[in-house]
Amino acid sequence: MAFIDIVKELVQLCAYKPGWEIRVKQNDGRGVYIQLYNANGICSVTGKPQPWISGKRYLSEFMCKQEIVGVVFALIKDAELHEIHEWFRYKGRSIYNPHLDPDALADLASKKESFITREDSMTNA
Repeated sequence: MAFIDIVKELVQLCAYKPGWEIRVKQNDGRGVYIQLYNANGICSVTGKPQPWISGKRYLSEFMCKQEIVGVVFALIKDAELHEIHEWFRYKGRSIYNPHLDPDALADLASKKESFITREDSMTNA
């Protein structure tokens, strides 16, 4: 049996929320990967329905069943954490948004006034 067929059989035994699909695909140049699709996604900016597709997780043909199922679980955790980061607001702003420009964050982090510290923060925890 081909590796992709083994992965598909295992993934068919996994399930999550309604509207979420766990997809198995093959990219001829890079191999087999798993990716999530959420038909019930909501845009954190507009609040309107917005289906989305997760990042890809490529698999090794040497992975055991537990590793492959673990990849599915990890993808779901990563997707939910991504949504938490997008949806959390402080002063109406999405300060942990994973779509923030890393160059803008680097500029912010280069300024001393961007950091908050307490004199006793390391000694009187």
